Amino acid sequence: MLLINTVFSSLLQLIFFSLPALVLFLVRNRKFKGFLKYLGFFKPPGYALQMGIMSAPLLVILGFGATVWPEFREIMLSPGTVAGEFRGYDPGLVLVLSIFISAVVKTALAEEIFFRAFLGRELVNRWGFPFGNAIQAFLFGITHVLLFRYFLEGLEISSVLLAVIFVGTCAVGYVLGYLQLLVGRGSIIPNWIAHALTNLAAFLIMVFYF
Repeated sequence: MLLINTVFSSLLQLIFFSLPALVLFLVRNRKFKGFLKYLGFFKPPGYALQMGIMSAPLLVILGFGATVWPEFREIMLSPGTVAGEFRGYDPGLVLVLSIFISAVVKTALAEEIFFRAFLGRELVNRWGFPFGNAIQAFLFGITHVLLFRYFLEGLEISSVLLAVIFVGTCAVGYVLGYLQLLVGRGSIIPNWIAHALTNLAAFLIMVFYF
C-alpha cells in the first residue's frame, strides 16, 4: 500500500508542477509536440552530467551540516516531512523503493520542472541569467520557508532557522539553475541528477540513521 500511495502521489505532484509550463507552451505553440524538449528532456553535454553528479555530494554536505543544529534536525524528522513520514514504516524493499520514487520523482523532478525548466527558463529569457536565475532561486527559497512555517503543525520554528533555510535553499536553487540553464545548455538532466541524488541520500540517511 505504501508503494502504491507513493507512486500515485508522485504522479499527481508531477502533473501539478508541470501544468503551468504545459499551459504556457500550448498557448504559445497550439500543440504538444516539443513540450518535453522545452522542459529540457534532451541529452546535455558530457561535462554537464559530470558536474550534476559531482554537485550532489556538495549539496548533501551543505544540508547535513545543518543537522548539527538540534532544532533543524527535529524539523526534518517531524511527521509532516517526507523523511518523517517514511520513518513510521518498517525497513524493507518496499520502503526503499518508496523513498527512491519520492526522492527522484515526487520532489526532485517535480521541483526541477517547475522552478528551473519553467520559471528559470522564462525569467532568464526575459531578464538574462544572473537576475532571472536569482529570482527563481529566491522563489525556490521562499516557497520552502512558507512550507516549513505554515505546513508543519505543532512546531515552533525560530526566525533564525527560517532565515538559514531561506539562504540555504536559495543557494541550492541558484546552483541547480546554473546547471540547467548554463552548464546543461537547457537540459534538465544535470540538475535533476544533482537534486535527485541529494534528496535520495538525505532521505535514506534521515530515515535509517537518525
